[in-house]
Amino acid sequence: MPAAVTILHLEDSPLDCELACARLRKAGISCDVTRVDTRAAFEAALVKAVGGQRFDLILADFSLPDFDGLAALEIAKARAPETPFLFLSGRMGEETAVSALKMGARDYVLKQRLAHLPAAVERAIVEARTLAERRLAEENLRRLRQAIDDIRDYAIVTLDLEGRITSWNEGSRRLFGHTEEEALGHPLSLLFAPEERCAENIRGLLAGVAEKERCEVEWIHAARDGRRFFGSTVLTVARDATGAPAAYSVVVRDITDRRASEIALRDSEAKFRAIAESMPQLVWSAPPDGLPDYYNLHWFAYTGTRPEAMTGAAWMDVVHPDDRARTVALWTAAVRSGDFYEAEYRLREAGGRYRWFLGRAVPLRDGDGRITRWFGTCTDIDDAVKARAAQADAREDLERQVAERTAELVAANRRLLGEVAERQRAQADLSALYAKTPVPLHSLDAEGRLLSVSDRWLEFMGYESRGQVLGRNITEFMPPDVVREHREHHWPELLRLGAFQDMPYRLVKRSGEVADVLVSARVERDGWGGFLRTMAAVVDVSARLRAEAERERAEEALRHSQKMDALGQLTGGIAHDFNNLLTAISGNLDLLLSRLDTAERADLRDYASHAKVGATRAAGLTQRLLAFARRQPLRPDATEPCVLVQGMEDLLRRTVGEQVSIATDCPPDAWAAWCDSNQLEIALLNLVVNARDAMPDGGRITITAANAHLTAADVAGDASGAAPGDYVVLTVADTGMGMPPDIIKRAFDPFFTTKPIGQGTGLGLSQVYGFVSQSHGLVRIDSEAGRGTAVRLYLPRCDGEEGAVLPPGAATAPIANGAADNTAGTVLLVEDEALVRMVAVQALEDAGLDVVEASDGTEALELLDGGLRADLVVTDVGLPGMNGRQLAEAVHERRPELGVLFMTGYAYDATLGTGILEPGCEVLQKPFETTALVARVTGMLAHTRGGGGGGGVLRESVPERHCD
Repeated sequence: MPAAVTILHLEDSPLDCELACARLRKAGISCDVTRVDTRAAFEAALVKAVGGQRFDLILADFSLPDFDGLAALEIAKARAPETPFLFLSGRMGEETAVSALKMGARDYVLKQRLAHLPAAVERAIVEARTLAERRLAEENLRRLRQAIDDIRDYAIVTLDLEGRITSWNEGSRRLFGHTEEEALGHPLSLLFAPEERCAENIRGLLAGVAEKERCEVEWIHAARDGRRFFGSTVLTVARDATGAPAAYSVVVRDITDRRASEIALRDSEAKFRAIAESMPQLVWSAPPDGLPDYYNLHWFAYTGTRPEAMTGAAWMDVVHPDDRARTVALWTAAVRSGDFYEAEYRLREAGGRYRWFLGRAVPLRDGDGRITRWFGTCTDIDDAVKARAAQADAREDLERQVAERTAELVAANRRLLGEVAERQRAQADLSALYAKTPVPLHSLDAEGRLLSVSDRWLEFMGYESRGQVLGRNITEFMPPDVVREHREHHWPELLRLGAFQDMPYRLVKRSGEVADVLVSARVERDGWGGFLRTMAAVVDVSARLRAEAERERAEEALRHSQKMDALGQLTGGIAHDFNNLLTAISGNLDLLLSRLDTAERADLRDYASHAKVGATRAAGLTQRLLAFARRQPLRPDATEPCVLVQGMEDLLRRTVGEQVSIATDCPPDAWAAWCDSNQLEIALLNLVVNARDAMPDGGRITITAANAHLTAADVAGDASGAAPGDYVVLTVADTGMGMPPDIIKRAFDPFFTTKPIGQGTGLGLSQVYGFVSQSHGLVRIDSEAGRGTAVRLYLPRCDGEEGAVLPPGAATAPIANGAADNTAGTVLLVEDEALVRMVAVQALEDAGLDVVEASDGTEALELLDGGLRADLVVTDVGLPGMNGRQLAEAVHERRPELGVLFMTGYAYDATLGTGILEPGCEVLQKPFETTALVARVTGMLAHTRGGGGGGGVLRESVPERHCD
């Protein structure tokens, strides 16, 4: 009970209030009563109590003038819920009393039984105080638990008497990784590493804590993730009211870093001792109080003292008596102030003599600036002290010499001032020359900032004044990659070597243009070798580099052209020789088939027919080689690309299959192209097949036609030699796997293929290249790995100036019926290849002609000069010595009316040029059928006897772009 109870009494009768107070005082309860009798006064008193004055108890009558006791109870619960509320009423029924107690009243007393009031008041106040104390304790406990959980750097755990975990704070979870749910109920061994979890050790530890109240150990702990760490573990015991152990608390702190620091400190001390022992000086160390506790071996060796004797201030015993007071004073002042210590004094050596030493010491401080230790040395300066004494003796002589030298220096200074003035005038002239030099010049400071620039530098970089550039770092005028190269390599090299010559740089002008330059620079230093500036000259080489790049592109185009020409000559030569062999093979098969035209030899005829088919296919292969070599027979004509593509659509769709779709885009205004439409169809089919093979999982092929005008820049460097002008562009694009650059470079090489063995000859794109180049066009490939390929064929536009002229021998006119009636005659056959000559002779003789053979041009002319009356000359073009063309010219000199039939492995042999023949001269392409040879010979004989013929000479070559 408090000394005086403050009571708020809600009572409309002053007399009843006074009676209640008297009863309480009689019972020994001192009270301070505030009476109110209205609702407003009651509420005002409670508001005042909340603001300052508090009531220990509220007494209330049940029946009041403007409201009742239950309403007062509701107001009190809202305004002062902690203050106990008692009813003191003259009339209050049982049910009303029960309702009041349920609403929160502590008790009720009837005025008729006023003697019960003191006990009820005392009981209510005690219960309220007890409840308040309990709530305060619970709140303090809650705050304590919250504080423990807020401690993140310490693991705080409580255990029961069996050593099982009963609480687990947030620091425990952070340190060990276990959640509270995972840890509760587990033994203390959960916190320790496996080797530390011995049950006897833990039981002994808890027993020791119960006996000693507190125990601190350092153990190895293990976290949930396997991490091991050193921990400082403090265990304490909590006891109950009887003094018996009730629980244990465990606090763990990670000291792994501290242990590492301690180990590092021991290592550092060991290193210090090793260094100190290896030093020739006398080394010593002292704690903050200044009394040395360590000396190295040199100290003991010099002074002759023993370690056990050198404690405290014993070191002063070896200091010379005359120096002792001064040395102690300096050392004491340094220890107090924490300043650097330095003093000269004499130390006694083991033999008793004294030598001068320079003593020095520095303090070592912790992170807070407190001195943790002093480290000092004593260096022998005896010789230096004696030298100083000798120097003092010589001082007077030195002063005299200084005076004499001063006079000399004054005179020299006058001369120097004159030289400086002259040098300044020269420097001004040099600065003017520097500013006006025609070469861009600049100078840099040690940080790379511009100190000066010449007028030519400003003009070159596009600036009007030096104020726009001076002070800026030179790297501000460089692209990022050059900045990195400058900082990492060029600038360090310049500072190290002192100069460099013609270093390649790129500078960004004010306009944004990047210029390639060569920089020559050197470092200027002062008389003591200190850095002054760098001086640099800049040479613009942009135009030269562009010219070199253009030359390299031209050389690359030339190399590519030469490679393709060399490959063309090689493949053309192979095809030419192979045509000769195929002529012999095919001709002999024709002769064999003509002699096996009987039913009895049907089996042999089948074999020969099969061989004939093989020879025909081989002839097709040679035509593809000739296409690459640009020596195939072409029949150029006006070709409408859109009409050609539309006519091939069904064939192309059947060729690619259902997995690949084909789309075409051919505008009606597309120009006509001047090319061989049959060869264009073959080229288009090759490109579509290649596109299909590049899309094994299906895809889309797009064929487009367009008009284009190529300038000289567009065709510059192209190996095909195409000229500027109008072209029709036919493009085949796919969505396939694409080609990397190294594959594109080799795409047109004959026999090069990326397809598996057996799935490609490597001649498809070669034939396309040869056909387009022979048609005076060009081919372009645009491709990227994984993004598809587009092949563009640029074919010359048909300009419609004049009719197309077919190459000689491009078509064979049919022989009129009855032409054989005039075919009797003599044929002079000139062929150096014996197999071909034998086949031709046999075929012509079987046709009823007389054949005279010659193996070369010389032999043929000898036969004609000897009187041979030949009606026709059939000659190979590629003869040894005199070639076929030269032979024809010699024959026409002798007999102008004699016709000549050329046989060649090329459509237009190199010896015939690119022209066509006049009537009377024709060309037969190898390999040929024997029937074709006979038909051509008999046709020419019939034409000659019918009034045609005559000498033939080559006309001017076929125009490149002529259309019907």
